[in-house]
Amino acid sequence: MKVNSSEAISIKVSKIAIFLVTVVAVVMCVIGPKLVDIVMTKDSPIVTGQARYLMLLIGGYICAAILFAFLFLLYGLISRIEVGNVFTPENVKALRNLAWIVFAASVITGVIGICCTLMLLIVTATATFTIPIICVVKNAFGKAVEMKDELDFTV
Repeated sequence: MKVNSSEAISIKVSKIAIFLVTVVAVVMCVIGPKLVDIVMTKDSPIVTGQARYLMLLIGGYICAAILFAFLFLLYGLISRIEVGNVFTPENVKALRNLAWIVFAASVITGVIGICCTLMLLIVTATATFTIPIICVVKNAFGKAVEMKDELDFTV
């Protein structure tokens, strides 16, 4: 299956965006302690001192690992779609895993936001809002895979 030019451009832009987010995330990992120092200048809702610093730093690195896993799965999904493998069980599995990864990020950022810095709750809200969207797309892909399988059996 050949993709048309607008689809090819969209896929290329998506891959560039994934690359850029990866670069920014790597830079943020490198300067992580400096970023935590900046956040430490703001008031904390619950946790303070060294415990807050460690919670922010370790939580940030855990979220970075989650982000890298998300970007890896997303890149694989886009690459399969690019070559015409759209409605496949692998894509349904990837979308399910993406939803779980976003859920994990939502939980972690929620806990850190409540305990250490309320501004992180914006990330929590965004991630939480994204989960049902991913699940709807996953369910649509799942139904399409079922329909495709039924069609293959009737031919």
